[in-house]
Amino acid sequence: MGLFMDPLDEALAIPEMPKFINKEQVERFRGTGRVRIEDDVLTTENGCVNWTKIPRTVHEIEDWIAGVDDDSKHD
Repeated sequence: MGLFMDPLDEALAIPEMPKFINKEQVERFRGTGRVRIEDDVLTTENGCVNWTKIPRTVHEIEDWIAGVDDDSKHD
């Protein structure tokens, strides 16, 4: 067993799960990575503002690695 538990293994072991999970499709994507980014947003009368500051593009990630913190570059 690896370092992390896989909740899909537990779910797939339940006999009723084939009704809800297509095991063949799940297996196609195993090992493709697991990244989850959640945003904190403020909802206002005029829309919403994303308060999460996470580099998402290649350029933003490269800037972050280089120590550049210039939000105006990526507006």
